[in-house]
Amino acid sequence: MEISSSVILMQPGMYILRQPTGGSVPLSVSRAPYLLGSVNNSGTMEVLGTPKTDRTMLRDGADCLVLHIFGGPVEVLVSALVQVVGQLPAIRVDKIALEEAGRAIPPAAGPIEIAPQGISVIGHVELKGDLVAAPGKTLGEPGSANRIEGFQVMWPDRPEGVDVAYSIVVEGVGAMPSTKTGNFCGTRGEARRITEVTFALIGPNAGQFQLEGEAHFSGGFQLPIASGTPLGGPSGVEHLTALALRAVPRRVGKVANPWDESARTKVFKAKAKADVVTKAASKVATQPVPAAKAVAGKVTDKSKGTGSAVKKAVSRTAAAK
Repeated sequence: MEISSSVILMQPGMYILRQPTGGSVPLSVSRAPYLLGSVNNSGTMEVLGTPKTDRTMLRDGADCLVLHIFGGPVEVLVSALVQVVGQLPAIRVDKIALEEAGRAIPPAAGPIEIAPQGISVIGHVELKGDLVAAPGKTLGEPGSANRIEGFQVMWPDRPEGVDVAYSIVVEGVGAMPSTKTGNFCGTRGEARRITEVTFALIGPNAGQFQLEGEAHFSGGFQLPIASGTPLGGPSGVEHLTALALRAVPRRVGKVANPWDESARTKVFKAKAKADVVTKAASKVATQPVPAAKAVAGKVTDKSKGTGSAVKKAVSRTAAAK
């Protein structure tokens, strides 16, 4: 077992911290260490807790901490004794909805207009109601803790043979059925949080496009969108706060041929060496042969001399007898 910790960036507001559903590991909650003047830790944190929490510990589902963050953001340190190495502690964070002084909750929005080209995202955002993000824009606020409770992808000029399928995981509900562009996915007015989202390109022409964008989760976590990849926070309880989605033609570049000569590579050819070898061969082929004949002649003369000496020796031997 080891002590594992994670840091959650919390914006001004009031929050309720509890053990996640089925959580059994005691959690320690405190303000993360920081340097004076730190932008992410410039606020003040006040803590209230139920009995036996000592305003720092969450032992089981009966414990609860209430955090009041004001004057700026605060980084909260969550620690736990875990059995799996690398496992991050999970904690449930709910923001208490309060009206801001001097400002009423905005009334319901009027008819929503969708751009005729590109992907627009309509979403139901906590304290905001139904909003629309035009192509290239972000639904929700990445630095806010306000949750996106549901959304709908619109693609008016969608090409033939391709579509976007998307699905989510909702806290307390689980995985919801996958749907396609033009359909709402999620809840409205139930204060439920989206903890995981997946986007995927489908259809026979899906390979001609690619998905781009970002999904933001509470605690300051940002993840790039890739087709078919589930996205969520490190502990699985962080909720979706902002979303940007785009579909663009797939970039297909020229595949480099490893046998092609590089513009920066100097190629040395063996032409000069071949010419030298050719000239040497020609010289040998045209050289006169008399030297060989002379050698042969010398051998012949020596042979003749040797024959005469033999004959004289034989004659002398016969005379002596």
